[in-house]
Amino acid sequence: MSRISSTNRRLFDRRERMALAGAALAALVVELDWMVVNIALPRIADDLHRSPTDLQWLITAFTLGFGGLMPVSGWVTDAFGRRRTTIYGIELFLLSSILCAAAHSLPWLVAGRALQGVAGSFIVPGAVAMTSAVFTGRKRDAGIGVVLGLASGGAAMAPFFGGLLVAWLGWRSVFLVNVPVGIAAIALIYYRVTPSNNPAAVARRPPLLNGACVVLGATALTVTADRGTTWGWSSPATLACLTAGGALLAGFVLLERNEDRALVSRHVYRERRQYLLVMAGTASTIAFIILTSFSVLYLEDGIRLSTLLSGCVLLGFSVPNALSAYAAGHMPGQRNPYRLLCISLAICAAGLAGLAAAPFPGLYALALCVCGIGTGMSGALTNVLAQQGVSAQEAGATSSMALAVRSLAAAVATSLAATTLESLHHGVNGAAADASGIATILRATAVFPALALLLLLPTATARSRSR
Repeated sequence: MSRISSTNRRLFDRRERMALAGAALAALVVELDWMVVNIALPRIADDLHRSPTDLQWLITAFTLGFGGLMPVSGWVTDAFGRRRTTIYGIELFLLSSILCAAAHSLPWLVAGRALQGVAGSFIVPGAVAMTSAVFTGRKRDAGIGVVLGLASGGAAMAPFFGGLLVAWLGWRSVFLVNVPVGIAAIALIYYRVTPSNNPAAVARRPPLLNGACVVLGATALTVTADRGTTWGWSSPATLACLTAGGALLAGFVLLERNEDRALVSRHVYRERRQYLLVMAGTASTIAFIILTSFSVLYLEDGIRLSTLLSGCVLLGFSVPNALSAYAAGHMPGQRNPYRLLCISLAICAAGLAGLAAAPFPGLYALALCVCGIGTGMSGALTNVLAQQGVSAQEAGATSSMALAVRSLAAAVATSLAATTLESLHHGVNGAAADASGIATILRATAVFPALALLLLLPTATARSRSR
């Protein structure tokens, strides 16, 4: 770590380092909230007198808001400026965090989480796009790696601090921990990042219809996954939701074929490389979200660990995740970064399969570490590689579309996983403590990075031969 840090100090001057710190703190606001809230879910369920599996809507609402507004936020980032969009996003995130801390019912809390997701959809692409636009070449790759790595590094200790906050101050405190971080990010970005805007993006029509199709389509599919067992998978309500979701997403695809209305230039859609990277990033995101969510259920409800001890156990995942994400920023310069991406996906799949079978605590902690390395490296590599070959003017939109697909797929997958766990347990009550059911969910999740690996292998092999 010290070697990487000294290299970055030589690569960037003082003003650039301050700008990177602002972008990293902005991304940290979102990542920190995710990790600390996850560790508090069982305690929130107890306080609100709800089943822990019902609280998957806190995860789903966030990811739907985050992914659903992401296509629109890409246009906003490019049209109105990366600095302004990111700062406004942080301000909205802090306000919605206060709303969550004051919530006294699950619907109120779900609404606050959805608003947090909407705010996050403007923060993360803004932070990545700021870095992509300011730097070029080696600096660009290293800068994105620094931003993602430092954000992940700060979030690495979040499970421990989240457990500590819940044990000492209650679950409401986890929503307030990111307020000082957000204020610091706003100050650094305001004073160290140059304002910008893209006149071509301003001239384009606001992509409201495209965004509405994505949000409503993903929401319909999520409701289908969540209510399918209750309504019946062949019931008219389930089939109507499924049909509506598919039709709305198909409408989005048709809108994107119109160059005047498209969120991303058509040449980006024509690149097979971008499809493969989005697919690999989606598999990594699904693995990350389901692992962090269901591991908490297993630790706190399954084997009855305290919130603080569960947070300490999850450090075995979050710390390797952060370190591997940081290192990934320096890997695209290697001879074949796609081979490294394949290796990271294989590590991720192996870790998930091992976690499902590993006894607690020894092998379980080792499997968590393996999962952290795999998800951290694969997630960061897909972000960095996706920015290569994309102009600075399109950086925000391209990053936003990739994150939208990843988040919305994860929202549907998480809802389906919670519903599957309840079905495996034959009921809602006690489903969160069903260790065998959670193991089944983790084994099924391992299929996603494994499939991404198989589809990415030909590209990695071809690049190795071409060199």
